[in-house]
Amino acid sequence: MTLREPLSRWIVVVLALGAAAAMCILFSVQRSALVPPPLMPFPSLTAGDRVLILAPHEDDETLAAGGLIQRARSVGAKVRVAYLTYGDHNQLAVMVYRMRPWLTPKINRGMGEVRRGEATRAMSFLGVPPQQLTFLGYPDNDTFDIWRFHWGSAPPLHSVLTNTVRVPYRDALGFGKPYKGEEITAGVAGVLREFRPTLVFVSHPADGNPDHRALYLYLRLALLDLDGEIPPPRVYTYPVHMGPWPWPHRYHPDEWLSFPGRLEAETCRAVLFVLTPEEVRRKYEAIRMYRSQMSDSGYWMTAFARRNELFILDPAPLPLGRYWSERQKAMANASTIAYEVEYQMGHVGGVAYRGTPGGMCVRVDLLRRMERALGLSVSLFGYRRGTPFAEMPKLNIDWLFGKLRVSDGRRVIATGGVKVEDAAGRVLFTVPWEMLGKPDAVFAHVRGMIGSADRSYTGWEEFTVSRASAATPGKR
Repeated sequence: MTLREPLSRWIVVVLALGAAAAMCILFSVQRSALVPPPLMPFPSLTAGDRVLILAPHEDDETLAAGGLIQRARSVGAKVRVAYLTYGDHNQLAVMVYRMRPWLTPKINRGMGEVRRGEATRAMSFLGVPPQQLTFLGYPDNDTFDIWRFHWGSAPPLHSVLTNTVRVPYRDALGFGKPYKGEEITAGVAGVLREFRPTLVFVSHPADGNPDHRALYLYLRLALLDLDGEIPPPRVYTYPVHMGPWPWPHRYHPDEWLSFPGRLEAETCRAVLFVLTPEEVRRKYEAIRMYRSQMSDSGYWMTAFARRNELFILDPAPLPLGRYWSERQKAMANASTIAYEVEYQMGHVGGVAYRGTPGGMCVRVDLLRRMERALGLSVSLFGYRRGTPFAEMPKLNIDWLFGKLRVSDGRRVIATGGVKVEDAAGRVLFTVPWEMLGKPDAVFAHVRGMIGSADRSYTGWEEFTVSRASAATPGKR
């Protein structure tokens, strides 16, 4: 066929190739749904276990662990569920559920109360009584911004949709507390201190929803603060917002939940929790009890009621030494549906870290050359024992349009000794330990930018800093 032949024939060929590709993808998806993911089995639960489920929103606990909750209760284990937010900022769900094309702070707060009621009913149905549920009450869709910018002397976050700077729900554990990072951390630590879990299940640090990433970080920080005070629990993360997953949509109780492709590097730590048919059915019924969310997302939510659930053992914080850490692959920003398209638009391939006497080094491997419109943003938050985390530096280092900008929270500061080496195929950042507060641990994260918009990011990682790597000669 040549270009002189009718255009319609070219269109037919393109459509045929597209249909064939779609059939191949569909066939591979269906095959993956008909066989279990090749993962290690989850260890058996016992009556001596104390299981804590940390949920960013009301419904995440059921989507991710509705079967595990039932199993834990059936063997006599203690179960506690703690919710970070009241789920009061899902604007589309609110408008569909309320059948009103407008929103007000009063309506949004009312939706928070609705979701609390739905969670109470769903958990009672799965065997967890209301007295074992804790609602912290912080603002839906804002807790990650609180993590990044609202600590210490910074003002509390102002929630536009509920028009407040503090927890407005009288039945929440955090009632009256300002929207500050230290308050959320204290709330999570309080649950850990009081319940003393042996197993903790929390949202994944690379989840597409910012509240999910935030809850993981507040948990890790709370565990640092409680080191030596409570027995360390075993921590598992769970996937929820992972691109076009799970697939196929809707309720398929006889099929398997496949492992998200975005987390393929973590399959070595992933485990398979197999549900009985009755556990799948009851999980499905519990999901349907979230009527406010089913109204616009039911096709996706019910897809989690499958023959298995997936959990990933969270490793201990990595030691930051003179060798590069394992390279973490960047993933597309989940702010749009076109995850893979967004990824192709990005330019960050992977990120690795190491410590030297001169400072912390961050190596960003690029998918393509840095051009004028492309940028990078590195977040490094230091933790030091004996110093409140709210008082520690929280650096955001932006390399945009070939210019360096450093801020502590939202406050722009002097670039100090921060060095940037922009070489072919990679960019290397070096940040002095003094600028990080001479930390014992560091929370780290990298974003790829196009202009001022995020296009890709890595999951947050926690590193412990060795004395040898952090100390400069004659200091510390």
